[in-house]
Amino acid sequence: MVSAPARSAEAPHAVEHGTLAPIRVRLPEEALTWERFVQLSDDNPGYRFERRGANELVISMGSGRESDVRAGLFVTELNLWRRAGAGGNVAASAAISEAEDGSWLIADASWMSDARRAASGGESGEGPGAVPEFVVEIRSWTDRLENQHEKMRTWMMRGVELGWLVDPYARIVWVYRPEREPEELDEPDELRGDPELPGFVMPLAEVWAPRADAQ
Repeated sequence: MVSAPARSAEAPHAVEHGTLAPIRVRLPEEALTWERFVQLSDDNPGYRFERRGANELVISMGSGRESDVRAGLFVTELNLWRRAGAGGNVAASAAISEAEDGSWLIADASWMSDARRAASGGESGEGPGAVPEFVVEIRSWTDRLENQHEKMRTWMMRGVELGWLVDPYARIVWVYRPEREPEELDEPDELRGDPELPGFVMPLAEVWAPRADAQ
């Protein structure tokens, strides 16, 4: 195991276009209500909005089509696993999770058990859901790797039990678990969710960027 980030390989499009660090805006306490947050997101398509704590707004560029396609592969495999008997709830990048400190966070793909969903009161339809047990973050051409490692650490501190940070350009995956250093995997053929997600296997052949892009 190694401390993250272990490598600084840039995504090819990031080198060409320049990676974009998220913009962080400190706001007065209780200024960013859920209604205002939803309106802000609706008024600014192409951007991703999150809240850290109760009053820090984080603005990032949208991930783009290729990252959405890769996220869809994870969502598909998670749903197949869920329907095969695991149960729970699978979400894509439109789902917003609320942590105990007030943070509103978005993962590219996630899974929440039936038990955690029931304990959180289920889906109210009026605000963000609970923090899931499992999250996937996929690097896009706009992302800086160090920022994504920071976000994964944030997820771990807020109740996630297993997280995969996937860099499709360098073909590296970092496996995160609470209170541990991330495990770095170099171009694995697949990822296994045991023991947190028993029996879940994610093939990665379609997730990796083409070799021509990865150089």
